[in-house]
Order: sequence, then C-alpha cells, then structure tokens
Amino acid sequence: MSGDAETQRSSLFGLWNFRPRLSVVLIFLTLTVAVVGYRMLRDSGTRRVEGMAREAQRMFAASQKAGTKGVPLDPGVVEEGIRGWVGVRVVLPRDERLFSYRSATREKIGKQAAAAVHLAFGEESYLLLIVRPDTLRGGKDSPLFSESSFLSWEKEGISFVYWEKEGLLYFLVSNADLTHTFDLVRQYFT
Repeated sequence: MSGDAETQRSSLFGLWNFRPRLSVVLIFLTLTVAVVGYRMLRDSGTRRVEGMAREAQRMFAASQKAGTKGVPLDPGVVEEGIRGWVGVRVVLPRDERLFSYRSATREKIGKQAAAAVHLAFGEESYLLLIVRPDTLRGGKDSPLFSESSFLSWEKEGISFVYWEKEGLLYFLVSNADLTHTFDLVRQYFT
C-alpha cells in the first residue's frame, strides 16, 4: 500500500478526508430516491381514483339492470342515511321538479366507507358516489389531486366527474353526455 498512513484513515462521516466522487454518487442516489418516491406518491392518487371509478361503474351498471323505479325518496331522508354511513353531513339538491332520488345504499370502496345515491335528473339516470377517505393516524388526509378541482372523463360511453369537497370524495357517473354531466355537477353540487 502506498501513501501516508494519515490519508488512509477515514471516519464514518468523512470527517478526516473528503472524497468528492463518493459525495457526488451519494447525492445522486439521494435525489433519485426522492424523485422516485415523489412519483410513486403522486401516482397513488391516480390509482385510487381509477379503483373508485371501476367500483362506481360496476354499481351504476347494476342499478341500470335493476331498473330502480318507484316512489322517489325525500332528500332529507337520503341525507340522513349518508350522514349515518359516511359520518359527515351532505347537502343534496332539493329541486323536486328536476331531481328524483331513487335509492341510497351503504357501500365500501376498498376500506373506505361510502354512500351510493341513485338519482334521476330529468330523464337521465345518475349514480352519486360519496366516499370518506381514511385518515392516517388521526391526521387530516391530503387531497388526491390538489392541483385540480374537478376531474372528468368518458370511458365506454359512461361519463365520470370526480371532485373533492369538504373532505369528501364525490363521483357522479352517468351514461349521459360528459358535458351535460359536468354542467350538472357545477350547477347543482358545488
């Protein structure tokens, strides 16, 4: 071995000698792990919304097959049911000429408590899915998509509109036109 005995010594934290190559590699690895972790966290919101959309689509298809007709429910009764299932007070549109609430059921989306409200607006059928996200360790849960107030898309002829309001996640699902569904949300639910 060549060199001074003094230059061969090093400590765990590099206090006695400085190695620039090692420092650059460690900084690069730290940044890589941080970027990958951030992307995984950001994409987890997308995966959760896609999972909720699949469940909402399944519930909407089941309600279409069942053909929930009959006496419309009072919005106050539906709101009380939602409050019991989700644990938060929700205010639904009350215009009886436009809205008809057909049924309300308790659901579970993954491990999250949810309420599914089948309603009609005019001649169109809708499913309003209200989900209370689980909070981690008693803290306030962060929104899935903090940059946007609405997400809307269409898949296989079914329109989806997603929004967050007062700590709850809302999905409105319909086979109506996406523009019509989105306008309904903006006008009556927000």
